[in-house]
Amino acid sequence: MILRSAGIVSMGGYLPAKEVPENKRKDLVEFLRKETLLYPEYIDKIETTGHLPGKLETNNEGWESQPWFECWLSSLPPRKRDNPFEGRKERRRVPLDPLSLKKSLYPHPMLSSDAETLAGALAIFNGKIDKDEIDLVLVHSLVPDQHVPMNASLVQHKLGLKNAGAYNIDTCCSSFITMLEIAMTYIRAGIKNKILIIGSSIDSIINDKSDYYSVNTGDGAAAAIITEVEEGYDYISSHSLSRGSRHKAILFMKRKPNLLIPTIQGPTHEQEFVTFNNMELCKEIAKNAGTDLADIINITLRKAKATVQDMDFFITHQPVPWTPHAWREAVGVPESKFYTSFEKYGNMAVACVPVNLLEAVEKGLINVGDKVMLASSGVGENYIALFQKIAPNLIKSNRL
Repeated sequence: MILRSAGIVSMGGYLPAKEVPENKRKDLVEFLRKETLLYPEYIDKIETTGHLPGKLETNNEGWESQPWFECWLSSLPPRKRDNPFEGRKERRRVPLDPLSLKKSLYPHPMLSSDAETLAGALAIFNGKIDKDEIDLVLVHSLVPDQHVPMNASLVQHKLGLKNAGAYNIDTCCSSFITMLEIAMTYIRAGIKNKILIIGSSIDSIINDKSDYYSVNTGDGAAAAIITEVEEGYDYISSHSLSRGSRHKAILFMKRKPNLLIPTIQGPTHEQEFVTFNNMELCKEIAKNAGTDLADIINITLRKAKATVQDMDFFITHQPVPWTPHAWREAVGVPESKFYTSFEKYGNMAVACVPVNLLEAVEKGLINVGDKVMLASSGVGENYIALFQKIAPNLIKSNRL
């Protein structure tokens, strides 16, 4: 079998309140109105403000100005009380869902399928992609609209991709790289011709602000188009592994918020929240964070008959402030070959790696032909790395 070259040719990032370049706004608004099933209210926001729908949440807005802040502060582990935000300055929040605003006493945040639709539309728009040529959509939703069926086919419908099948893929926070590996394999083998991959983390739906970890997390979604590219710009190698013994460390669990004084008649406010369920396993994840990711990267490099020095740039996940640089140092990559956006966006789960890749491209930190290593953990039990040579179309589509 003759393998084709496969690479990313365009990307899109839905980051609430991020500015849309003025030279693209009018055309983007027209594209979204004509080509998607997004609520008009989301599109109107871009047209009237020049920014993607949603807002920037500061530490003051989310915590310090709240009447329960002192109670929250006193509930933190002692070592965190003097510096509870540890470098986090802001994060992004999606707007409220327009239909629930009109028809519900308790409106909810934007649904993940809408965030995914917007991210996918941006990737299609930026790359000037013919929608009819997309033949597969891969989606990971940290918080799907519903558990069964999940979001992939709904996103395919909202984007009007009439010739595409749709799968859901889940390796938690590492799912974007997992989807990228699958998509590149399908393209290289000639099974598919043009694939859209999308990952979202709408943390606002499952965020317990009274939890000490809540300051780390934000909302975001990102997408990429993978297709055949010029020879010489291609997938190089990849590797993944799992540590299923840690499966019960971090869970979505139905529980009450940590700070709650209920009344007999009132609601319990129970819902699924991110929960550190087994602290011994959580400590194991933290203790082994550097070596686990370094191991997967070194295997990926050996497969490519390459070394760390052959990496032109390094992109990782960013679950907490210290992990990105701990991973960078464990691998031996200098800061000049690395980009993290934690201070702006926090942990966006599956969206972290593609957003960091997209912004590094936008800022001119990554160029045509650069060999870029993408690596991520997934809730401490899944690990994957993928090495690729950046294709010209990605830079053309997404350089600001």
